[in-house]
Amino acid sequence: MACSLTISGRSLPCREALGGIKNVWFSTDGFADGDWGSPTAGAFADTAVAVTVKNFVSPKNTSSFSQTVNASVENGTVYFEQVVSLVCNNPSASDIVEIQELAKGRLLIIIEDVNGNFFAVGHSRGAELTGGSIMSGTAIGDLNGFTLEFTAQEAIPAPFAPATDGTNLTYTAV
Repeated sequence: MACSLTISGRSLPCREALGGIKNVWFSTDGFADGDWGSPTAGAFADTAVAVTVKNFVSPKNTSSFSQTVNASVENGTVYFEQVVSLVCNNPSASDIVEIQELAKGRLLIIIEDVNGNFFAVGHSRGAELTGGSIMSGTAIGDLNGFTLEFTAQEAIPAPFAPATDGTNLTYTAV
């Protein structure tokens, strides 16, 4: 069976993009299959159901989001591993409870980068807490906080999500 490809190429964009994460939102109920439907041209218009997400504020220049293409020529498979590294300082007792809750579930994660782009991580299979640490630091200027690693494995790269501002976002059907 032949594979039909449609590509249009890409020109060199202007030098105006910046690196970094501005906001990270989590939902415990937003990754269910069908909630986001199928992205059109790499983006979602909105969700099929209401999805509420809660913000975890991270200091600038600390958290990251990356996507790795994983392909097997032998098996004919390709998937995209999406990794969110969230850094938060000054942990509290309530943070410990939040970390325990995040560790239990499969999550939808909405990432807002510093360019104002929103991405839906784990949109169909969910993202899971796969590592991290809670630390006091050694020297006076070290991080007193926690780093959490979330991983999703999806058939496509994280699609662009509808842009919304606010502390606690709610995506609803169009």
